[in-house]
Amino acid sequence: MARIALNARLLVPNRLEGIGWFTHECYSRLIASHPEHEFCLLFDRQPSSEFHYADHAIQRRVWPPARRPFLYDAWFDFGVAAALHSWNADVFVSTDGMLSRRTMVPQLAVFHDLNFMHHPEWMPKREANYYRNRFPEFAKIARRIATVSEFSKRDIVTQFGVNEDDVDVVYNAPSSAYYPRPGNEAGQIEKDYADGNPYFIFVGSLHPRKNLGGLLEAFRKYQEAGGINHLVIVGENMWQKDRAAEEGVHFVGRLDQAVLSGLMAAARALVFVPWFEGFGIPIVEAFASGTPVIASDTSSMPEVCGGAAAALVNPGESQEIAHAMLQIDRDSAFCDAAVQRGLVRAGEFSWNDSADRLWKSIEKIL
Repeated sequence: MARIALNARLLVPNRLEGIGWFTHECYSRLIASHPEHEFCLLFDRQPSSEFHYADHAIQRRVWPPARRPFLYDAWFDFGVAAALHSWNADVFVSTDGMLSRRTMVPQLAVFHDLNFMHHPEWMPKREANYYRNRFPEFAKIARRIATVSEFSKRDIVTQFGVNEDDVDVVYNAPSSAYYPRPGNEAGQIEKDYADGNPYFIFVGSLHPRKNLGGLLEAFRKYQEAGGINHLVIVGENMWQKDRAAEEGVHFVGRLDQAVLSGLMAAARALVFVPWFEGFGIPIVEAFASGTPVIASDTSSMPEVCGGAAAALVNPGESQEIAHAMLQIDRDSAFCDAAVQRGLVRAGEFSWNDSADRLWKSIEKIL
C-alpha cells in the first residue's frame, strides 16, 4: 500500500478551468481504480464534498490560501511540506506543476505548457516572474514530469534540459457531457445566446494568448464578405480589459458544463485561433460534439487535431481565418466531412486512458 498526496488546490466548485478539469477527471478515476492505496487531497481552502471521491481518499485543508505568487511559495514550501511529512506520504502529485522545495518526498509535476517562458508579456509581471523563476527549479526537483502533448514534452526537454525519458505524455480528453445533439435543439439555444442567429463559438479564458483581437478582426472580415453567422464568446476575462460589444458578437461569460456542451453542439463551428496552447481542450470537446473546428496551425494544435480540423490557419492572418469561416457557411460537404473526422478523432481521447497514463507515471516513482 502506498500513501499518495494530491495537490487539489484548483478543485473549486463551479470554477473548474482547463487544469481544474484535468485534475478532477484524472484524480476521480485513479482513486476509484486503486482502492488498495491511500490518497490525501490537499486543498488551500475549505474542501468541497463534491471532491470527496472515496473513503480511501481523505481531504485536508492546508494554510494559507495560495492565490498569489508569494502565497504559492508559502503554501508549497511550508504548508504542503508539513502536510507531506505529518501524513508520511510516499509521493506528491501536483497537477498545476508547482512543487515544494522543502520536502524530501518524491514529486510528480504536471506541466501543461510553457507559454510563460516564450511570452511573459502575456501575464502580469509578478505572475510571469514567478513562473519563469520557479518552473526551472520545479523541473529539477521533480522525480518525473507529465505533460499534455508531445509538443509540450519537446518544449520541456528543450527549455529545462531534462531527460526526455523522465517526461510522460498524459493527454486531455472531452467530457462525456459533449456529444452531438438533435438539430431541433439549436433553435432555442440560438435564441438564448445569439439573438436567434446561427453562430460560431469560441471557448476559453479571455487571456492575451487566446488571440481574441485576431479572432474579432477575422470575424469583421467574414461579415464584410457576406458571412451570416454571429460569434458567441464563452469565457471569463483574465488579465485583459473588458471589450465593448460589437455587432454580431455575444460575450456570454463563464457557463457551466451542461449549458456549454449544448452551446458547443449547436454551433456551426468552433473558431479557436490562439497563439499558443499546450493542448487546447475545446478542440476535442467540439470534435465530440459533432462541431467542425477551425484551429491555429501553431504549437500543439495540429497534433491535437490529428488531421480532423476543418481548417488549420495562421492565427496572425485574419483573412485566412475569415476564409475558413466562409467555407463553413458555403460548403456543406466540407462541413459534413469535418464532422465525421472530428467524431473519429474525439474517440481517440479518453479520460480513462489519461488517468491510466498518470497512474503509470506515479508507479514509476513508487
